[in-house]
Amino acid sequence: MKITAKPNIGGKDRELRLIGGSILTLIGCITKKPIIKTAGCILLTTGIARKCVFYDLLGIDTTNS
Repeated sequence: MKITAKPNIGGKDRELRLIGGSILTLIGCITKKPIIKTAGCILLTTGIARKCVFYDLLGIDTTNS
């Protein structure tokens, strides 16, 4: 297994990460729950960067979906 710099997130996966991450971050800020806010920020970051290290480890690539 090799971790590369090539994007491996695309299509609906990226959209769901951006939307879900935004919602979780907002909920985390409103409720002051750091774990929810952290999960939202991780989803937002991976959606924006189009890169997920865990996908590399699992051999998943959704850029063509």
